[in-house]
This record gives sequence, structure tokens and C-alpha cells, in this order.
Amino acid sequence: MKNKKIVILLASATLVFNGMSAYANGDISTTQNQYVEKNESIAVNIELNPYIELYKKEKEQTLAQHNFVNRDELVDPLEEEKVILQTLDSYFKQDIKVAEILHKILNQEVYEKTISLEKEDKIEIMHLIEESYSIADSEEQHILMGYLTRYSRSSGDERAENFKDRLTTAAKSDPEFQLLAAYNSAAAGNWAYNNYNKYSTNYPAFTAWGSDCTNFVSQAMHVGGGKPMSGNWSAYKKNSTYLVPKNATELNYSWTFSDPSPWISVEQFSKYWIPKSTVYSYSKDNYEKNHKSIYLGSIAKGDVVILSKGVAGWITTPTHLMIISDLDGLNRDFKLAGHSNERQAYPLLSAIKAYDYIEILKIS
Repeated sequence: MKNKKIVILLASATLVFNGMSAYANGDISTTQNQYVEKNESIAVNIELNPYIELYKKEKEQTLAQHNFVNRDELVDPLEEEKVILQTLDSYFKQDIKVAEILHKILNQEVYEKTISLEKEDKIEIMHLIEESYSIADSEEQHILMGYLTRYSRSSGDERAENFKDRLTTAAKSDPEFQLLAAYNSAAAGNWAYNNYNKYSTNYPAFTAWGSDCTNFVSQAMHVGGGKPMSGNWSAYKKNSTYLVPKNATELNYSWTFSDPSPWISVEQFSKYWIPKSTVYSYSKDNYEKNHKSIYLGSIAKGDVVILSKGVAGWITTPTHLMIISDLDGLNRDFKLAGHSNERQAYPLLSAIKAYDYIEILKIS
């Protein structure tokens, strides 16, 4: 088959990816942009990113109905908006890669179903991933695993969720996971409690630009909990010129991160740490109804909480990150520390009101 191009005309809200800026909450483009990739197997023309378009439509409907949530904001709404748009843009581009891999392995045209917003289509693709996973190479398997991580939980499909769990269990036997197996959870929680309003000059402070939530939790894990940096989860200081970077240029001048970086992106943190952790997932209703019994389980101080929103139909995106800094035995709830709005011991029962799902990561 002749080489063709995939042409994706992103909507006006779609992000312009410019180095690190896309993963540290960079600017959102206000003009229509064209994203072009070469594909050697098949061509697909997509005028708009359907995930972002549905998100925009749902948001307009919510605003029209004045259906606002009265809450003490954990994150600046504008910064959260950027995180959501960045994540949906990333989802779309990664899903295109999944379609390319499945087409190569199965010789089936699966593009429409891979990027479909219909739950049944996504489930069918996840079943195809299970059938073809062993044939894919290691890099392709990583991309396919990302698809399962994005959609298996909220799809409610037991087969896809079980397959993802089996892959996660297998990943823990990887030498890299064994290398990362030193973590003092309680010390990390204590560090977060004591440093919730402090900013070390050994790391950038995203207080003038971007969101600091993942940066803060990563410091708690590394500095407080002794988790060694490894792979893409790393942060290095070049110089002290821009301790509080205002843009990607300043960040890149004074600091070294991978691009994209699990240290400063909630989505990338989730992709990096979920396979390396024991994960407890709860819907908002589930946690609110069962928090007392959940409290009596194995979740502890220093475990990391990923808060996700349903932002495009049934699709959820991780939008905020906090760490358990204290325990509330009276109410049988967990208290959280975090940035960007500084929190020292914020009740999870309060935090979850603005979200749809939480994933609590028990990092070994």
C-alpha cells in the first residue's frame, strides 16, 4: 500500500505542542492548527479531535444550565482546563498510534473504532489489544497498555480490566520495578505535611506558570520518602537563573526533565507509576458510601491519590494529584497534602466532591 498521510485538523481549543510547554501547562492555541503525521499503512482524515469537541460541548451545556459545584477549589480552574485539554489531545494522538499498531498486526481497519466515543467500540478495541498484545514489540506493547489504562476502568468491561491487571502484575517482575522498590511511605507523608507551603530551590516552583501538584508529590516521594529517581521520573537543576520559571524556555534553561515528564504532568505520572504500584480505584459514590471500610484496609500515609474527572462522555482524565499526609480515625477518612492551592491535611471526602474517580497508589 502506498504511503499516505494522516491529517488531523485540531479544533481551536487544541494545544500547540512546543517541547516541554505541553506538559507544564503551556498556552492553549486560539487559532486553528494542523497536525500532520506520516503513516506508511493507511490514511485517515479527521477534521476535529472528537474528545475535545465533546468536552467543549458538555462544558457549554453545563454552563448553560448553571450547574456549578460549590467547592473549595483544589486547583485553579484555568489551570485545570489546560490540563484537561492537554490530556485529551494526548489521548487522541496516542489512540491514533494504537490504531496503527493494530492495523499492522491484524490487517484490519480499526481507526474509527479506536477513536470512537462509543463505549462498545472502545471495548472491542481493548479485546483486540488482548488478542494481539503478545505479537507486538515492547514499544508497541507500552502504547497498547496505555490504551487499556485510559479506558478499561471507566468502560466497566471486566475482561479488559482483568487483562490490564494481569499485565500490571507481570510488570512488577521487571528489573526496573525491583530497582525502584525502596520507599518510606510514612516519611513521604510526613514530609508533605511539614512542607506543604514550602518550595525548595532544588526544584522549580510552578507558581508563576503551570501547576505544581505533580512536582510537589514527586518531591514528597523522593526527598521525604527516599524513592530514587529513575528513568523519566527525574528532575535535575542546571543553574539557579529561573527558580520560578514563567515559560517553557526558562524551564528548559535552568532545569532538565524528560519530555514528556512524569515529574510535572499528571497524565504522565499516572502512566509511569500505575504499573509500578498496587492501585485501589473508587468512584466518587463508592468512596463516599464505603470510606469507613476502605479506611480499615491497607491504604496508608504516603500513598498517592490521583483525582480524575469525567470530561468527555464516559471518558475520564486524571487532572490533579495529592498525597496522603495524615489519617482521620474519627471520620475514617484520609487527609491530603498538595499544591497548586496549598493543602496540608485536606479531607479526601471533601476533595472527591469535584471529581468522578480516584486511584490510590500504594507505591512499593
